[in-house]
Amino acid sequence: MIVEFYRPGNSALHRLDPRPKMLFLIVVLIAFFLPSAPWVLLVFTASIVAVIAFFLGPAQLLPPLKTLWPILILISLLTAPFHRAGLPVLRVVDITLVTTEGLNMTLVLLLRFLGITFGFFAVVRTVALDDMVLSLRWFGLPYAACLVMTITLRTIPSLAATWHNVVDAHRLRSGLDGRRRRRRIVETYGPVLTSVLIEAVKGIPALAMALESRGFGRRNARTSYAELKKGRALVGDMLVLAAASAALLWPVFFRW
Repeated sequence: MIVEFYRPGNSALHRLDPRPKMLFLIVVLIAFFLPSAPWVLLVFTASIVAVIAFFLGPAQLLPPLKTLWPILILISLLTAPFHRAGLPVLRVVDITLVTTEGLNMTLVLLLRFLGITFGFFAVVRTVALDDMVLSLRWFGLPYAACLVMTITLRTIPSLAATWHNVVDAHRLRSGLDGRRRRRRIVETYGPVLTSVLIEAVKGIPALAMALESRGFGRRNARTSYAELKKGRALVGDMLVLAAASAALLWPVFFRW
């Protein structure tokens, strides 16, 4: 079974060429890291979320949020107390816990984190790994580096799926449920982790054969059965994302 971030589809995002989408990611990073007002970052993040919800479906917003919620909570709790400038918002006795500057910085960090995450998610969700390799090769990245990136993108969700399968298998075997399962959940992590590591080690020969079949380590010229867009189709996609990039950076550079 092959598990990866990419999900096949026929949406407008899927039909866009992967090369301008990767370039657009650079624009997203620039837009979110440049100094901007929180409301500007809010518009950026809301726009990316709206694009994902419209073209991929609202349900596709849940996987990133399920992964990010612990980090978002930590950012919310730990950022404000370390920024003391501005007017006090929350005081306990004579101690100021939250200020306007702290709230502003918390909002900026949350929006940056969410916006960049959803931007990358929109790309990896709509670009097949083969097209990603071709695109990176088109940009001049060495083939070995391309393989490292694609293997990483495929290995992470595969290990996550293996983890969930092993956890379910251990639960069925032990017959634990309810409070008893919660009391012994720490005890199950050791065997589960061991099983996942065993499955990962078993997959090494398959990965080695896959690399060999792809010609990893060979120095002769590489060929490919798949092709990316050319001519007018590529120019059209470039113009679409160039317009989106201009709209994204306009408020930043002109201080709207």
